[in-house]
Amino acid sequence: MEQPQLGHFGDRRLAATGDALLQAMQKQQTMCLHALASTRNEALRFGAFLDNGSVTRHEMLAHASRLTRQRAAGRHVLAIADTSEINFATHTGRKRGFGTVGNGRDIGVFVHPIIAVDAEHGGIIGLVGAEMVNRTDGPVEDHKSRDADEKESRRWLTGAETAAYALEGAAMITMVEDREGDIYDQFARCPETVHLLVRAAQDRSVGRGQRLFKTCGGWSEAGRYIITVPARHGGYGKGAIAERTTVVAVRYGEVTIKRPATADKTLKAALTLRVVDVREVNPPEDPRLRIHWCLLTTHDVTTPQEAMQIVRWYRLRWTIEQVFRTMKTDGMDVETSQITTPNNLLKLVTVALIAAVRVMQVVIGRDPATGQKLSDVIGSPAEVLALQAINATLEGRTEKLKNPHKPDSLAWYYWIVARMGGWSGYTSKGYKPAGPKIIARCLKKLDAMVDGWVLANRSALTRLP
Repeated sequence: MEQPQLGHFGDRRLAATGDALLQAMQKQQTMCLHALASTRNEALRFGAFLDNGSVTRHEMLAHASRLTRQRAAGRHVLAIADTSEINFATHTGRKRGFGTVGNGRDIGVFVHPIIAVDAEHGGIIGLVGAEMVNRTDGPVEDHKSRDADEKESRRWLTGAETAAYALEGAAMITMVEDREGDIYDQFARCPETVHLLVRAAQDRSVGRGQRLFKTCGGWSEAGRYIITVPARHGGYGKGAIAERTTVVAVRYGEVTIKRPATADKTLKAALTLRVVDVREVNPPEDPRLRIHWCLLTTHDVTTPQEAMQIVRWYRLRWTIEQVFRTMKTDGMDVETSQITTPNNLLKLVTVALIAAVRVMQVVIGRDPATGQKLSDVIGSPAEVLALQAINATLEGRTEKLKNPHKPDSLAWYYWIVARMGGWSGYTSKGYKPAGPKIIARCLKKLDAMVDGWVLANRSALTRLP
């Protein structure tokens, strides 16, 4: 592609190698350098790239953030943040310099990305930033007494600051976080340009001896709605959990939460927040599977319609779970990497994260109802002309085998990518659309064709406005 996809790194050759590595990961979906490379020399080149001191995670993330910043201008952006554990339990004897993960025994790292999602149609705009946590110091004994800036959870506070800076041109920014983001310091110190939408984890004091969850449960229902609960791939010790539909009751109101005794005393003693409470009407017997979302937000919520808008935005948080799955079991399989040093491995994990975001961006964009634009993926007129030429070679003679989408839409691009991956193009009953694995496999091939077309037609393209 004309614009480097992974970073500049101060050298055109490094930029080209980085793009080749990113494209190979999208296609091969592996963390093994030898499997990613098409030749032994390319494998050596990829290894030297990761060893190079000019190649940094900071440059990769900053470059991705710049691209996202351009695309986010003028839009209401949901900055969705979450943390995922990358466990190397089967590599303990081979890796050095890694700390432990959640169980305190297995080695691994934590990845905490922020992805930008369009609040209107739910399409992925791009990667905002990410933090990698290698917990080499072990568990902290005085966790509660430590200042918020010294805790590992500081990444949640940093996320809002990162979003405010990286998405400065957006019309509105809303941080969307699950229960780990329920930190008083974050609500008290959030940048003025950022709204928060966080699922409550703490049954906080709301004054007069009342607690948050009971108070919300006593409000009048604003309505009942049918929602789809996404499938869960494992967890709870019971294996995979199938997708299901359920009826939830929605309530909304306003509360004043008190500053916890362990919080910084310079913070406000109390904060007023709006709450949208979502509870399953006929929940399953297992309490761990019941739907109860107590959503704290800085947005105004004064009508049932505004309450349901908050619920819709929160449900888009599932997008980041799809990115994690693409990084792991459904895609790049980052937990199988054989690289033994933290620095190089975290660089490769960053490449996997950027690749996973791009793959899911195209997969979600296949739905024309989102109205997501091609410009979220393709930036130059030359690349658009190349895609138009490639599209013409993939269409059949009948209307059913022609690209049915508008040429300026991401759905149009998805159709091309999917056809390159062997998808038949049929959309009638019984035919499934191409998923993440097919999309990932053929992005590299399509990128190479676009590059080749642009080079072959460079003299004509110089006359483009």
